[in-house]
Amino acid sequence: MTSFGNVAEYSAKHPKPAGVTFAYGTAGFRTIGETLESTVFRVGLLASLRSQSKQGKVIGVMITASHNHERDNGVKLVDPMGEMLQQSWEGYCSEIANAESNEQVVQVLASIAQAESIDLSITPRVVYARDTRPSGPLLQAALEDGLA
Repeated sequence: MTSFGNVAEYSAKHPKPAGVTFAYGTAGFRTIGETLESTVFRVGLLASLRSQSKQGKVIGVMITASHNHERDNGVKLVDPMGEMLQQSWEGYCSEIANAESNEQVVQVLASIAQAESIDLSITPRVVYARDTRPSGPLLQAALEDGLA
C-alpha cells in the first residue's frame, strides 16, 4: 500500500451495516459472521498499515470465532512475534471499523499513517488464515480486497 488511491472504490464493495457499532478488544472483533464483511475488509487495510509501521515485518490476521456459535465469526490482528496487537492500535481498529463512509475510511488511514509516521513506500507483509465456518469464504474475500 503506497497510497490510498483505490481504497474508497474497494470499500464501496463492503459497506458498513447501518446502525452497528464495532469494538475491538482482546479477542478482536466478534459478532454474526455476515455482519463482519466491512470490518474484515478494513482490518486488511489496517494490517497492511501495521506491517508498514513495523518496517515490513509480517502481521497476522486470523478469521475465527473460536468456540462461539457457528453463525458467529471474528477477526483478530497478530503482531510480528505472535503477540497480541499493540493496545494503542486497538483504538485504530475500532475507529476504522466504525467509519461511516468510504471517504472516512481513507481519512482514518491517512490520519493513522500521519500519527504513526508510517513510510507508505514499505512493502507490507500480511499472512492470514480462517476456520471452516459458513461465513469464512465471504470474510476471506473481503480481507483479500483489503490487502489488494
